[in-house]
Amino acid sequence: MEDQWEPYLHRYPWAFADRETLRGRVGSYVLRSPEGTVLVDTGVGPQATGAGGKLLVELENAGVRPEGVDTVFLTHLHGDHLGWSVKPDGEPVFPEARYVTQAAEWEISAPYLGPAVAALDDLGVLELLDGEEPVGEELTAIPTPGHSPGHSSLLVSSGGEQALVSGDAIVHPAQATEPTWNVHFDMDKEQAARTREMLLAWLEADGITVAAGHIPGSGFGRVVRDEEEPERRYWMTLDTAQEAEDLSGTDVFRGGRS
Repeated sequence: MEDQWEPYLHRYPWAFADRETLRGRVGSYVLRSPEGTVLVDTGVGPQATGAGGKLLVELENAGVRPEGVDTVFLTHLHGDHLGWSVKPDGEPVFPEARYVTQAAEWEISAPYLGPAVAALDDLGVLELLDGEEPVGEELTAIPTPGHSPGHSSLLVSSGGEQALVSGDAIVHPAQATEPTWNVHFDMDKEQAARTREMLLAWLEADGITVAAGHIPGSGFGRVVRDEEEPERRYWMTLDTAQEAEDLSGTDVFRGGRS
């Protein structure tokens, strides 16, 4: 199996800590528009996988206060994507926001999520979607199941251009070439692989920018073809060369494909 990783170790050195360790991160995204401020996923926090996430600090550094967020879009309900949704006292971290996720995701996940997000429904700030639906004038939820049953990505369409916040549909740049390579946490691995293949074809054909929360750096990239190997897709990071190399502070995840 190690030899299968070899080409990607050379192509994406910034995405590996060593030959057996992948680099990754837990990232959220803020979208600003005339309609308001949208936060996609709430990261690692005290109500899920534990303290240590820096979301609120990073938001403050970006000039975003919790009360200034109008919509929280949860791509799915795994712990590293909802940690700063609800305070320990049950109040929402983002007091003026509606929290949006897929109904299919809520129905499967709510029974074991407990206080992490249960209060959102009780407070009447939870909005459940049914498949592909608009979230705003320039935002559309796109179902991308497999990693979880109700996983969805957020399509941004503005000024004749498009970008997709992909959640965990793509978590490592090697998957641009190897869509059947799943991570341990993909709940339905066959569905995840099918979704990823369809997603990659669409992203490539339409030249859509991707924001992938677990890919090191900013997570921004595009799916492209290599001129020397036109039959294969690759991930092209949109970080500068320096940013792609300077990832010493990025978290690492041990393991490989499954």
